Amino acid sequence: MYSYLLEELSKAIGARLLIKFYYHGESHTVELHLLGRNLQNEDCLCAWRISKEGKKEDGWHCFELSEMRQTQLLDDRFSKKRPGYDPYNTSMNRIYYRI
Repeated sequence: MYSYLLEELSKAIGARLLIKFYYHGESHTVELHLLGRNLQNEDCLCAWRISKEGKKEDGWHCFELSEMRQTQLLDDRFSKKRPGYDPYNTSMNRIYYRI
């Protein structure tokens, strides 16, 4: 169902590209760290949000892929893992890709 989106997001993780998308009608720009399936069996991503609606608003957030719209891989890259990153996030029952 989301195979194209999963493929694009896995490219973003590998290249450490920022992504931008709309979630519940609001624009978000994030550093994607982890892509997988949560305990409710929904595909989701865990990311460090750097802006919301164009304003700086950072912190960890998980987003369900089914609610994401107009996803774009940006040319900008990030270089390091953010504090608090857990590559074995226990809110996931399956991890597809991680940095």
